[in-house]
Amino acid sequence: MLKENWRTISRVERLGDYLIVIISFFAAYYGRASLLYWNEHFGWKLPFGGESLAPISDYYVVLLLGLLFYGALLQLLGAYSSMRLRSSWQLFRLAVVSSAGVFLLLGSFLFLLKLDLSRSFVALFCVLVALSLALERYVVLEFLRFWRKRGRNFRNLIIAGVGDQAVDLTAAILRRPELGIRIRGYADLRDNSERGELLKQFRLTLEEVGKRTVGRILLGPDALQQALRDYAIDEVIFTDVIEVMPQIEECVLACSEQGVRTTIAANLFSIGMIRSEMSYFGGMPLIHFETPPGDRWELSFKRIFDFFLSALLLALLSPVLLLIALGVKASSSGPVLFVQRRVGQNGRLFNLYKFRSMVQNAEEQLENLQDQNEMTGPVFKMKNDPRVTSFGSFLRKFSLDELPQLWNVFVGDMSLVGPRPPVPGEVSLYERRDRRRLSMRPGITCTWQVSGRNDITDFEDWVRMDLDYIDNWSLGRDFVLLLKTIPAVLFGHGAR
Repeated sequence: MLKENWRTISRVERLGDYLIVIISFFAAYYGRASLLYWNEHFGWKLPFGGESLAPISDYYVVLLLGLLFYGALLQLLGAYSSMRLRSSWQLFRLAVVSSAGVFLLLGSFLFLLKLDLSRSFVALFCVLVALSLALERYVVLEFLRFWRKRGRNFRNLIIAGVGDQAVDLTAAILRRPELGIRIRGYADLRDNSERGELLKQFRLTLEEVGKRTVGRILLGPDALQQALRDYAIDEVIFTDVIEVMPQIEECVLACSEQGVRTTIAANLFSIGMIRSEMSYFGGMPLIHFETPPGDRWELSFKRIFDFFLSALLLALLSPVLLLIALGVKASSSGPVLFVQRRVGQNGRLFNLYKFRSMVQNAEEQLENLQDQNEMTGPVFKMKNDPRVTSFGSFLRKFSLDELPQLWNVFVGDMSLVGPRPPVPGEVSLYERRDRRRLSMRPGITCTWQVSGRNDITDFEDWVRMDLDYIDNWSLGRDFVLLLKTIPAVLFGHGAR
């Protein structure tokens, strides 16, 4: 959000990092025997290979590659950007991740270069660098925070906005005095006719947040521009911008002419479930608005997990699948598999596969049974459905008819865990808010599956559970739902 002029400090940090790499190299080489092997004072011995190392000149390639790799990885991970908003844990994680990456790169290069160097030395070298980097940044961060709390290295800020976002930003800044941010004023960019009681309420809210009056109120773009001339303003943040878009362009231009940094709050809309992010396409800045779970890296892991587990289950259950197929064929006329068009993620259509559990012309009979639908909303559920065959009833009780959907998971149409995929006819009857359950890849099982399944007769309850799953999705929750699905299937809870 707010970035200090970090050039001087980042240069010092970069120089310090290179010194740490060099010192750690010599410490690992000359201290390896005492650190990893028998020590008369500490008495440990770790089995990491030979007792002696080759001449240090043979290891200078490790130092050279280490300087190169650490410089590149730390730059890539943002180690030389402002630490103003970073926590100690984030700095420690940065040091560990960069060292792990360097260790893997060094191991790969030593293998490709066919250099027979001590792996214990390389590991010790990376561990020493990681600990030193973490300690160095922690000391620098604490020193800067100590300095800022005493009024040094601070930044003067004007918040151009007098709405909820301005209040939230003020509260966040006041909770973090170590950030060294001073709010010098608030700019109300609205027309005079739109001020009055709202501005009075804003003042009262600020006093409640800050326990005192925070800054002054600047009325209009002209007052903001005058403040830029009268005070040493480092940055202007525009909040609550929907109503004042025309005025913002003029103010941003005035700030740029005076060399003042400007920031526009990305969360333009006050909708809790929408999260905003910034990116660049070429030189064009883009603001993205997305609903949970968004584009998280864990979703890639979820897809990898789905792929390998579905492949494994298809292989292990192939005898069971064959027996069920023979049972379906012998119990009633018609195909073994029931293929139906379903709606997947973001409205994509795909063919869903199930073992046929109904008579062959079940779809044609559906219209005559609509008056016996036990579900409210655009979903058909019926206890003792006359279209279900005797063998199909057994399959449905234990969800065996769903097993072919492992193929849907394998090819990527579905996931093991996710909202159940609806048919297109149901989706056409959705309310707008219901369509958000299509924002995630559909699954074989989800919350409703372990919460009574067909005992749930209200479609709104079904949607509510799906949206709760989407809004609070995590890999851990998927794992828990998979575990809960096992007894629900084995004992046929809620199945019809």
